[in-house]
Amino acid sequence: KQWYQRRVRGLYADSTFRPLKHETYLFDLERANSKNETVWELEYDTVGAYNLTWLVPKEMQGLYERLASDRAFFNKTYFKYMYHSNNNTCDDDCYEFELCLIQTGRSHDPSICNLSLEERRKRELKNKMC
Repeated sequence: KQWYQRRVRGLYADSTFRPLKHETYLFDLERANSKNETVWELEYDTVGAYNLTWLVPKEMQGLYERLASDRAFFNKTYFKYMYHSNNNTCDDDCYEFELCLIQTGRSHDPSICNLSLEERRKRELKNKMC
């Protein structure tokens, strides 16, 4: 099970409401059931894990560009942080799909990422023209 915590600047006059931090916590469901207790463990803190200052578009774009240009960095990130797995089999289709999810911000609705790259580009161009 995963739980996300996001912190923003806010609740005061002239706040920017900029995201400060995003943390992902995990707990072991089998352990929780067998011991009748839930212990949340910090999996990662996005700012610390990626050496970012803020979670603002410019820095997130830089992170995306690094993931897209450095496959070894992507693999480390994908398996260690995103899926907490020792499995290291993200083939080219998986890689393109995951980059699409990151770029579009639509992890809740990945239907656009199921389209071919060519079809996505056609839709992007059409949306820019409207």
